[in-house]
Amino acid sequence: MNDSTTTSSSAAKSDAKNDKSAQKELYRLNPAPKEGYEVTLTIENAPGPFKQVSWSAMYQAKGCSYVVNDFAGVRGEPEKVIELPFKKQADGSYVATVYLDAMLDEDYYGNGVCKWALSGVGAGGTPTGASDETAFNAHIDLQHLSFGEPQSMYYRKELYGTKVVEDANEISKSSRAAFGWEDPSKFGAALQGQVFSMKLVPRKINP
Repeated sequence: MNDSTTTSSSAAKSDAKNDKSAQKELYRLNPAPKEGYEVTLTIENAPGPFKQVSWSAMYQAKGCSYVVNDFAGVRGEPEKVIELPFKKQADGSYVATVYLDAMLDEDYYGNGVCKWALSGVGAGGTPTGASDETAFNAHIDLQHLSFGEPQSMYYRKELYGTKVVEDANEISKSSRAAFGWEDPSKFGAALQGQVFSMKLVPRKINP
């Protein structure tokens, strides 16, 4: 192989690593994670069932960066979202397992080892799974998870089963999801008793 071919191959590899759309294929999962937590999602006082439910975990490698745009000098930090398998329990709750060390710490860019950390776990769903239906998403951050503390979110019952609305306080316009409030008093006196909740409760798994 001549020098020009080697150089072209190296440049192509570097460009692939710096292409934001290719990042999810670059990062590797830890083949033997050990720091596990079981998380239980309980939905209370909802107007009806949730036929479509999903879970995910977000990981970030802060302090580790890659070049998004050489000309502009724009850099990005590695992120990875992992969909989590879950089980529905007899009592109607849902349980998933997340690992703090699910990502493999590695020198992905030739600039030192990227250290991954869990940012948080999200869970939620929709009444029927329709594409234009308002989704309800709960979230538990690393601090609550590590200390074994529950984290709850509250939502207006009247949004259940509705199509997406443009409410800047509750609706993410980009994801059609209702993220609600951690403090139910924010709904005001008129709506007290007209809300339902999603509670995520973590439990550390003994290795």
